[in-house]
Amino acid sequence: MARSNDRVLYLGTQGGPFKAEPTGGEYAARPMGLQAEGGVRGRILIDKDDPNLVFVGTNKGGMFRSPDGGKSWQEINKGITYKEIWSIAQRPDTGEIFVGTGPVSIFKSSNRGDTWEDLEGIRTLKDSEEWTFPNPPHVAHVKGMDLAGDRIFCALEEGWLVRSLDAGKTWETIREGTHFDSHFVVTLPDDPAKVISTSGHGVYRSEDGGATFSGSSDGLDCQYLAQIVVHPGRPSTLFTAAAEVPPPHWNRRAEGANSGFFMSDDQGRNWYRTSAGLPELMKPAPRATAGDPDDPDAYFVGMTDGSVWMSDDGGETFRQILTGAPPVQSITVGRR
Repeated sequence: MARSNDRVLYLGTQGGPFKAEPTGGEYAARPMGLQAEGGVRGRILIDKDDPNLVFVGTNKGGMFRSPDGGKSWQEINKGITYKEIWSIAQRPDTGEIFVGTGPVSIFKSSNRGDTWEDLEGIRTLKDSEEWTFPNPPHVAHVKGMDLAGDRIFCALEEGWLVRSLDAGKTWETIREGTHFDSHFVVTLPDDPAKVISTSGHGVYRSEDGGATFSGSSDGLDCQYLAQIVVHPGRPSTLFTAAAEVPPPHWNRRAEGANSGFFMSDDQGRNWYRTSAGLPELMKPAPRATAGDPDDPDAYFVGMTDGSVWMSDDGGETFRQILTGAPPVQSITVGRR
């Protein structure tokens, strides 16, 4: 197991990418540049083969690549039509990188971002006529993405789940048992037939490779979900965080988002709240969750008030490890 003092947190925030490093029992964050390119919504990607090769997707300037852990940046948008990046993922077998944008599109790179291929078939789906987003200009985006071999899942905000079984050549919409306001999707690592999705209205679970889903929110008293973290050593153990209400209400109520952190020990069939170390009332909303691949019992949650909370005992207790960052929208755990 890696030492916690070697851990680095890469934060995607409304103020751009930040790097947080340990200082005693807490973390201190500093900007990594690119502030003029807008916020970072998707997770910052650390290349699977080179820990110094870092990829960032911004919401104004598109994609950027750093060969030196974030010290310098190069714009890499050749072939990308839309520069509002919402999600990024890398195939662990081939190293291909996929990015999801707003408007809904998927772009793939087979050469670490030198060039990108437009997987335009996703835009030909008949259901695209119904894709939307509550805020003007009401354009949907690819909020979450999961890669399992040639199978690609995309969570559309808002437009259900879409799936490709042939690495993005053809696509289908998965409506049965899912929700229009999809946030995140993940294939369980020990069984590719089991797929779990989060939304603005709870959790949904599939046992047939994502062809159909059903609601799986027993025990969740908060329904506006962030991502799910799968315990790498015990794939039946899941962690997530959620707000009680959707974004328009976070700043309109005295109780704010009234957020909660949740665990499941049965692959997401049932959930229970974990609250040790947390304030009784959490007004900010959780927008980012993450685990540490080298420390299976470490969980992290980034909040709209710029704070990050951490558990190092498998979710039994939490403590605040960072304050003062811009609103956190993604967390990636790396090593220095």
